[in-house]
Amino acid sequence: MRAALTALAAVLLSQHAAAARRLRHRRRWRASRFASRRSPFATHTTLPDAQNCSWKALTQQLDHFGSIEKTFDQRLCLYDGFATKNITRVLLYVGNESPVDEYVNNTGLMWEYAAKRPGTLLVWAEHRYEARSTPDTKGMRDCLSFCTVEQALADYAVVIQKLRAIYGQVPVVAVGGSYGGMLAAWFRLKYPASVQGAIAASAPIWGLPLCRPPLNGGAIAVARAFGKAGGSEHCARNLRGAFPLMNEIGKTPTGRTFLSERFRLCPGSLGTDEEAGLRLAKAVQGVFFDVAEADYPFPSTYITSAVGPGNYALPAWPARVACSELLDLMVDVTDDRVTVDGVSISVDWDATSSDFFPTASVSDLESMPHLTKLLHGALGAWSVWCNVTHTLKCFDPSQCDSSNGDSPWLSHETHRLSDGHV
Repeated sequence: MRAALTALAAVLLSQHAAAARRLRHRRRWRASRFASRRSPFATHTTLPDAQNCSWKALTQQLDHFGSIEKTFDQRLCLYDGFATKNITRVLLYVGNESPVDEYVNNTGLMWEYAAKRPGTLLVWAEHRYEARSTPDTKGMRDCLSFCTVEQALADYAVVIQKLRAIYGQVPVVAVGGSYGGMLAAWFRLKYPASVQGAIAASAPIWGLPLCRPPLNGGAIAVARAFGKAGGSEHCARNLRGAFPLMNEIGKTPTGRTFLSERFRLCPGSLGTDEEAGLRLAKAVQGVFFDVAEADYPFPSTYITSAVGPGNYALPAWPARVACSELLDLMVDVTDDRVTVDGVSISVDWDATSSDFFPTASVSDLESMPHLTKLLHGALGAWSVWCNVTHTLKCFDPSQCDSSNGDSPWLSHETHRLSDGHV
């Protein structure tokens, strides 16, 4: 009797958990639909962007806490189109590690909030040492010692002082995402008199060493985007198996020829040494952080223009697109072994060994259906980032690894000159 009751309780708990998951999913879907319906901007309405800003320069001290008198100009974007009468509040984006144009063009929350609340002034402040807010440090010793969180936060405090000198004691809320979200949170903690609050989106504050995060915490988060949580159950496991295989195959001239063909590499770009496969694996692996970071449910140029090949849009859900040829499980992966088509290699950190691949011919490799399909899928995943322009005829691992691409000189900036000092 007791066993039967225990089994019944387990079934009921399982059904309850499943029902709770369905309810959470419905609530998220309804909330998303409701938010879209309530948006002040229609679906086909073009948002204002960096071209609509009034660009100003604010003179900042290079060192807020020492005796150095050197200054630099910090670039600001101000938009007062929603404040036709008086400025009653300010949203200040505390810029992070890219030209501030990126955050002007991609922080829809600020635009939508201000559109519903007349009197809101929108301000984006560029982070020191980024784009046009870079000090002239030629000949200065330890010049990067002034590019710190503390100095950046002090810059933003000065921005608010200047704004309040112009508009009065208006309330200010700091806004930021990613590293900028960390800055927004820290700004609220360190300068509580400057801001009434902070919106810190995707701010990995608990990832700092003092919080003792796992050493592979970043890799775990990235892998989720390419696993079941990201909509592709076997993709991450397939890629995890592909990288050691690429390393092992690349140790021989025959293997390097095979990899060059499978990855459509530009002639001579792979190299002729035994570490060529490892370099290729690192190049392919390197882009997945960027793809995971840009895994939005809509096409976006945000990450590609900030750290990649330029103002080209990744597709909606780019991680799912990257996994489109890796949906079926093709490899067996353990902590120290990868097996594909019945052939195994041993894995010890970044070293691999096998009995088969050192003597395998090209025909031997081509006769392995799961291996060829796996590498074809890895190429497709790599291409989502590296060939976002859809113009590459061949791939060069040295030109597309981590936040690299064929990046042009700040081609994503508006190149608008400042309208003057604040």
